[in-house]
Amino acid sequence: MVSGGQPRSAAQAGSDDGIKLPDNPLVKTWLHNRSGNTVRAYRANVAEFARFVGKPFAEVALEDLQAWHDSMSGAADATRRRKLSALKSLLTYGHKLGFLPHDAGMAFRLERGRDNLNERILTRPQVLAMIAAERDARRHALLALLYGTGLRLSEACALKWRDLTRRQGGAIATVFGKGGKTRHVQVSPSLFKELVAVRVDSVPDAPVIPGHDGGPLHVRAAHRVVKRAAKRAGLAEDASAHWLRHAFASHQLDAGQNVHWVQAQLGHSSLATTTRYSHASAETVGADLLNGL
Repeated sequence: MVSGGQPRSAAQAGSDDGIKLPDNPLVKTWLHNRSGNTVRAYRANVAEFARFVGKPFAEVALEDLQAWHDSMSGAADATRRRKLSALKSLLTYGHKLGFLPHDAGMAFRLERGRDNLNERILTRPQVLAMIAAERDARRHALLALLYGTGLRLSEACALKWRDLTRRQGGAIATVFGKGGKTRHVQVSPSLFKELVAVRVDSVPDAPVIPGHDGGPLHVRAAHRVVKRAAKRAGLAEDASAHWLRHAFASHQLDAGQNVHWVQAQLGHSSLATTTRYSHASAETVGADLLNGL
């Protein structure tokens, strides 16, 4: 029963997160075979819209997307684009599948945001200070792994010792990353030595970065480690593990590393994504072509 004593129909009923029950099969198939992090993020975005609009996706119109967009005026541009991109993807998928009578998101114009990548790239001294200030060996190893390999936070937490193969003092890490893709990442000798030093279990399935109890380190706990390290170093409040990934890419390219090697390390499907870092660093200075005039 709902307020007023009227029975609630199956069509009106919704799941706990606000998505109407008739729409659950659509959302489920749309999210099928995606990574756990993607599923959680995409479903949260779609559920937020479902709560906002209060009706099944089959009844959604362009005006609903525009109203939701306008309601998020206080959010960062990147946040709005991310949420709307997820919703547009679902609506397009539903229409192609024949689940939805029309694609309400097709006519919604999603503006490109300003590229502020350079604002999220730390200098090498900043990163080294951030890592050096961490006194706990296990947490220090996590920060070193993130910066030394460019792994995503979820990839670092999921890494097991069976995924590492010794090579010339260092190792090669087999990483199961975003989109279900597998890539091979180089681990330097110094980083490998540090990882071995914090190993607490010799079994192959033991986590490379263990939690406080020796088990796998949860992503949320790892996130807190990075945020605290950034705060100690006096870095921006929104600094995150992904900033270390950005720093890895930028600093490798600044050091003259081959862009294809960096692309392979990061798992970028497009070279254009990697080359963004070649000109994003504020420390990179071009030649003064007008010198001598």
